[in-house]
Amino acid sequence: MSLSLEDKSVPSLIPTDNIKTAVGIDVGLKEFLTTNTGETVSVPNFYRKAQSNLARKQRKVSRKEIGSNNWKKAR
Repeated sequence: MSLSLEDKSVPSLIPTDNIKTAVGIDVGLKEFLTTNTGETVSVPNFYRKAQSNLARKQRKVSRKEIGSNNWKKAR
């Protein structure tokens, strides 16, 4: 199956001759991203910070009887 759509709200491309400045971005493993000016952004660790809380909640769910109202609340 193939779909083809046309969106009139998408702006047209700017010719490369009209571009005054450009920023190079490198995505890596140690740093989330580094720009060509040397600015770095650290890796966001949302999942790692929430892992212990998530594990505790999963243990609580596993102790409930499957299908019960308390199981549904814990889930």
